[in-house]
Amino acid sequence: MYQHVREFVNHLVPLTEEEWEAAYPFIDVLKLKKNEFFVEEGDIARYISFTNKGYLRVYYNHDGTEITRDISPLHSFVTALPSYVSRTPSFEIIQAITDCELLVIRRDHLEELFEKYNHWQKVGRRIMEEMFVDTQRRIYAFITQTAETRYKLMMMQFPDIFLHVPLQYIASYLGITSQSLSRLRKTVLFDEE
Repeated sequence: MYQHVREFVNHLVPLTEEEWEAAYPFIDVLKLKKNEFFVEEGDIARYISFTNKGYLRVYYNHDGTEITRDISPLHSFVTALPSYVSRTPSFEIIQAITDCELLVIRRDHLEELFEKYNHWQKVGRRIMEEMFVDTQRRIYAFITQTAETRYKLMMMQFPDIFLHVPLQYIASYLGITSQSLSRLRKTVLFDEE
């Protein structure tokens, strides 16, 4: 059950068996059915999750339109970061796109690990840094790249997402309409032939 999270974390900061054993009592397994929520608008995000199985969508409502900020790749950490960091009600919503198995840890439990183990503190910092950098890359991509370029990069980096995530969410993530995505997919497919 912990294999993927251990691989991910140990890639950031190698942990000893003792450090892992200290964390296990704090890690819970949360199973979400498709369309169930991990964080709802107005909740305070008190947990950080690792997607052991399935896909989550991070989105917000803007004038009645759902705008997808992120689609969690398999085996990644997810939380409503602004709420989690500031401990304020979330404007982001996190919903299961597929049935999911999440490994979750409460913020206060994670802080206990930070106080006892310097390596866990480094892990926490690295995860937050990774989330921040991903957000900055996304902003940069929207400023400097065409939708076609963003689509091709997404296909290269996360090809499995296209097998499991509805196209309407991918279109929203790319900042285009479903119709534009359909045309784009045909163009890219035609270019590859």
